[in-house]
Parts: sequence; C-alpha cells; structure tokens
Amino acid sequence: MDSPERKSISRRKLLKIGALATATIATGLHPILMAGADNGQDIPQNPNQIGFVFNQELCIGCRSCMAACKKTNNWEEGTMWRRVLQFEKDRIHLSISCNHCEEPACVTACPVKAYTKREKDGIVIHDPDKCVGCKYCLYVCPYHAPQFSEHTGRISKCSFCYERLENGEQPACISACPTGALSYGKLIELRTAAAYTEQPKGLPDPKITKPSWVIIPKA
Repeated sequence: MDSPERKSISRRKLLKIGALATATIATGLHPILMAGADNGQDIPQNPNQIGFVFNQELCIGCRSCMAACKKTNNWEEGTMWRRVLQFEKDRIHLSISCNHCEEPACVTACPVKAYTKREKDGIVIHDPDKCVGCKYCLYVCPYHAPQFSEHTGRISKCSFCYERLENGEQPACISACPTGALSYGKLIELRTAAAYTEQPKGLPDPKITKPSWVIIPKA
C-alpha cells in the first residue's frame, strides 16, 4: 500500500499535469484530427471498457444531447455534465462529457475515495455523499469533466447513465440525438473497426488519462 507521503506526491504531480492540460483545453479546442499522430489510444487493457463514439460528420449542433442529459440527471445548479462546443470557422462541433478514462486522474487524486471505476464496464462513478468539495478532481481532469456546484458545495459528473444501461436502455444523450452522432460500445471493438480515428488536435495528450472515446472526423 502506498504511504501517505507517496500519495501526496502523486497528487501534486497530477495537479501539475491537470493544470497544464486545463490550460490547453481552455485556450482553444480544435477538433480537426491529426493524421498519423501518436494518439495513445491503444487497445484497452480491460476488454469490457465501454466508451462514447462521436461522429462529427453527423452532428448538427442541436444540443439535444445536453438537454436530455440535464433533464435525466437533474444537473445541480451551475454544472454541465455534457457540453457541445462549436467552431464557427470550421463548422465543426464536439460533444464532450466525462470520458470514463482507462486511467482516470480523478480516481487517483480524490482524498476521500469518492470515485470508483467499475471493472465490468469501466464506468467511472462519483459518490456525492462522500464528496467534500475539495476540487482536486476538477483540477486534475484534462477534460473539465467534474463539475463543482457553488450551490451544493460538491462535485457531480456524467455517470454514463449506468442505471439506464442496467435497465437495457441507452444513455440519455445517445437516445436523444436525432442524427445518430452519438453512440457507444466496447472500446476493444470500436478501436479495431474501420471507423477508428486519431487524436483530435488541440485536446490534451490522451496518454495522460487514456480517455474512453472514439471520434469520427468531419471530412
């Protein structure tokens, strides 16, 4: 077991990495894909890891995914579990939420173990009852996935609608998408398919947390 000192050092390193990644994502995402880039998105170690698929070609920027997520999960005041970013110059959208990373920084950084990563599907779940609102997870996440509410003083985030999945339903965002731009599946299958794509330019280095997603670029 790691000593408290070692955990503290690890947390500080994560905070530094998170700050650098946050600066990158905040200064201008650009979802054009880099052909032939070293994307760090190899075949996942957990064969059951699931992830989102976002097809930029099909997205029309209607934000139905955001509205459905908000309605289904009753977002706490001041939070946004899913965001749709728009780039006017290129007419490209990017729908993004928690990426349920293979190596989630939030899980490592949380001092009260409010996060767990499920073995059966790789979903990263946050327990609000354990959360003390320290914001460590917010600082280390390269994708701004954890959301802090000033109203409640705690963190919340996308849960991949795991309750819906267990009832045989799709995540709310996917069910609401009118064009099929959002979908999901097992990463081991998605990343061996013809639609497997490279890392979007302007996003944080995927080697930091290994996000569980596949993006299909707009031609």
